[in-house]
Amino acid sequence: MIKAQQLFQLYFGEKYTNKQISDRFHEWRKSSDKDDETRFRIMIDGARSQKSDFSKQWKWIVIQALLWLWISYKYELLPVVHVMAFLSIFTQFSLNAAAIVTDKKQLFSAFISKQISDLRSVSTLLWDVLEEMVEDPDEIMKVPEKNVTPDVEWPDIMIELVGNKYDDSLPFIRTVIGHDASSLIHPAEFGLTHKNDRKKATSAFTMLKLFAEHNPFRFKGHGSQKNSVEKRILRLRDIFSAYFGERGPGPISRYQESIGWECYINVEDRTDTWKKIEHDRYNDVTSMLDEWTFIDEQVEAPEPGDDTYSQKGWDW
Repeated sequence: MIKAQQLFQLYFGEKYTNKQISDRFHEWRKSSDKDDETRFRIMIDGARSQKSDFSKQWKWIVIQALLWLWISYKYELLPVVHVMAFLSIFTQFSLNAAAIVTDKKQLFSAFISKQISDLRSVSTLLWDVLEEMVEDPDEIMKVPEKNVTPDVEWPDIMIELVGNKYDDSLPFIRTVIGHDASSLIHPAEFGLTHKNDRKKATSAFTMLKLFAEHNPFRFKGHGSQKNSVEKRILRLRDIFSAYFGERGPGPISRYQESIGWECYINVEDRTDTWKKIEHDRYNDVTSMLDEWTFIDEQVEAPEPGDDTYSQKGWDW
């Protein structure tokens, strides 16, 4: 009964574009209540909306059926001939119906697997992280112009992110210049926390953690997303310039036709904060590939593009 109902749903109902299905999928994965009923409904709608080449074979089956009816009306045939003709057409009808359903499921599985695999990209992960953060207020922590290293170049400076046992998401900072290492510095002294809440990190701090794993970094997204990411990177650049002092060129610059950025300061994350975020996303992607495909035996996921976790030991 359930299989017959699913078969009916895969043939009859509203059709959607792949863009609409993709939007519904991303809305589901970002929701707090990821219920299976909604997921299954999106899967059925997505499979039904796929265009199968097997649908073109219906016309030949219909032609055979009409030809049989015309011959049976025109001539008197033995009952066994009618039975054989009926079984032949019915068999073709059943096989084609099953082939269309299987093909639609496979087409949807391939489409949604690509959507899920794209979640592994650094750009998509970064944007998801930024969307979950509280918007940076207009008044953020001001960085005093300390000008602590006026005589060294940017590549001679290292910033280490050191574990904070009281708050894993807000690691301490240590600067290392040559053989001289500073004491532990609270992120607020770098202007990396909100002015009214020293326990709440800004998105510029997220960019600092990202540069520890991906430097240079390219962002693949539409114009408004890129502008939003660049705004946060420029804020981080201004923080560096205020704390360490101005010198040319700046500590962060654009590269590759303005679609990416390179940080000249060395950043080492001893807490592996960003790496842990990537690992959690990898587990989520693996789980979704199992949940969102109709394929019983999981096929190998599509190869990701260049914008993936391929640095610092991650080769996905």
